[in-house]
Amino acid sequence: MNRYPVRVEARHDEPLSRWLWLVKWILLVPHYLALLVLATGSVVLTLVAYLAVLFTGHYPAAVRAYNLGVLRWSWRVGYYGYQVLGTDRYPPFTLADVPDYPARVRLDDSRDPLPRWLPLVAWLFAVPHIVIVAALNGSVTWTPAAPIGVVSAALLIAGVALLFTGRFPRGLADLLVGIARWNLRVLAYVTLLSPRYPPFRLDQGTTEPDDVPDDDLPLRAAHPARSAAGSVVALVAGVLLLAPAAGTTIGGGFLLAVDGRRDSSGYVTSPSVYLTSSTAAITAENLKITDADAWTRSIADIGGLRLRADSATGRAVFIGIAPQRSVDAWLNGTAHAQVTSLNEGTPSYDRAAGDVRAVTDPASQTFWLASATGPDATLEWNAVDGEYAVVVANADGSPGVAADVRGAFQVPALAAWGGSLLAVGITLGLLAIGLIVLGGIGLGRRHSGPPPPVGPAPQPIPPVTAGV
Repeated sequence: MNRYPVRVEARHDEPLSRWLWLVKWILLVPHYLALLVLATGSVVLTLVAYLAVLFTGHYPAAVRAYNLGVLRWSWRVGYYGYQVLGTDRYPPFTLADVPDYPARVRLDDSRDPLPRWLPLVAWLFAVPHIVIVAALNGSVTWTPAAPIGVVSAALLIAGVALLFTGRFPRGLADLLVGIARWNLRVLAYVTLLSPRYPPFRLDQGTTEPDDVPDDDLPLRAAHPARSAAGSVVALVAGVLLLAPAAGTTIGGGFLLAVDGRRDSSGYVTSPSVYLTSSTAAITAENLKITDADAWTRSIADIGGLRLRADSATGRAVFIGIAPQRSVDAWLNGTAHAQVTSLNEGTPSYDRAAGDVRAVTDPASQTFWLASATGPDATLEWNAVDGEYAVVVANADGSPGVAADVRGAFQVPALAAWGGSLLAVGITLGLLAIGLIVLGGIGLGRRHSGPPPPVGPAPQPIPPVTAGV
């Protein structure tokens, strides 16, 4: 008998409301928020379980109970909501098994041994299943159109049928339960709840194909009831700390990376961008700088801007920065290329209307805040608040511009800031993981029983009777 240890069950509830499925997404918001926290905790605790299995060969019972509880909770929400729409009974907020609820997940106690190497490859072995399950759920598509999979189409048909007939097509319900069963088996395998590789088959219907009555399954004793408040607070606090921990860590790493690119003058230089146009000028316009004073007053080595243009033709080029309104007046009626965006170092342009003609000697204009001329022209400017435009042109103003341009901005030494942020982020991350593990194990212990016996249960000793 090919029994899979993870037993996914459902019970058809009839009659179902004709319209309730239209608003279940609102009713399920509290569950979605709870599952977001629980699923994050499950990811962290699964990594803990991977390490435990890898080094000890044993899956912590409390972690197993927690992950199984998350599967139960998610299946109840999915069966009520938009995995099946199989019941109108609102799902309970608990990790525990609820025998009288229409959707259940059970795990056989007769577990196969966990190979120590399995955590290294389980995620890889699961990839074929994940691809198939994603396709069934409409999560992958090969066309630009909006993806729709088997689940989406079946739910839409079932919802319309409910709305107009009050009946849920039984065949569609069996199909949706089968797809959900496949999903849950794969999740159970990835979280190592079962080391058995999931079968490549769609077991439809409300019961497992080789199911047995509840009375024939071994029972597991639960721990005495205890308050879950502390575990819940720890789990939620840990999940909430993950975002600032990740943000602080990434920010610290970014500052260290920027600091590593500073030259001896404190400038960080961008990669070179090749600009070319058949017109007489190339511009980057509407560059707004705000609050420059707030930085430059308190930090001396910040606010400097350096622009360099290297001629691609050997002719002298001009580069300058000026107020936007002055550049607009100068180039009025003259066609020029405006840089609108950069995509992996390749610029996109908009062409300003006007005649393709030479511009008046660029270097002789008096409105430039900073400018330079030459085969490799370099300008430096201390940024101040305002709206500006950068212009690249031939030194003689003739049409046909081609140059490699790179920019650099002066920043202070960031190693201390970056190192501090990185240290804070790592500390917050370790604290978050610790709280998640503490909370998850605490919740898991509420639903885990004693470990199964290693050998056969001892036989009772018959009473000894004295002979007469």
